[in-house]
Amino acid sequence: MNEKEIFNRANNKCELCESDNNLSIYEVFKSDNNDGYVLLCETCKNQIESENYDENHFNCLNNAMWSEIPAVKILSYKILSALGRNDLTDMMYLTDEEMAIANKKEEKILDANGNELKTGDNVTVIKDLDVKGAGKTIKRGTVVKNIRMCDVPGHVSCRVDGIGQVYLKTEFLRKV
Repeated sequence: MNEKEIFNRANNKCELCESDNNLSIYEVFKSDNNDGYVLLCETCKNQIESENYDENHFNCLNNAMWSEIPAVKILSYKILSALGRNDLTDMMYLTDEEMAIANKKEEKILDANGNELKTGDNVTVIKDLDVKGAGKTIKRGTVVKNIRMCDVPGHVSCRVDGIGQVYLKTEFLRKV
């Protein structure tokens, strides 16, 4: 990523609403070149990160959705979809690869306190958990190291001393 090239490409304006207020670079998807990044103003960035969209503010996407920059198109598509603006998303042209990125759901795995969990994190069990099939209990306060994300929603895979490989519900875990 080359910040100077992105600022020049965007003419030092937000690539969605064309504001020049507190600009910063936002990553839409991993990319070797600048195609995965968008220059955003503070208002757009805050709304995107909180997923709390002001429909009036994002009327600007009527123009931005026609951009040739993949990240701008994908981000426009995601916001318009979240706002339920199918009339506009139906008109957009995205390649199959861009559509796959736009439709990819990034599910955040959260612990009992709402903290995001990632592979390799250490967690503490906050409730005694009976392990089915093992006849054992994981006691409250047990620290589980090096958790792994798994395909089962709301669960993490880990190894617990004395029990072995188990899946634990994230609602009973707290990030250390």
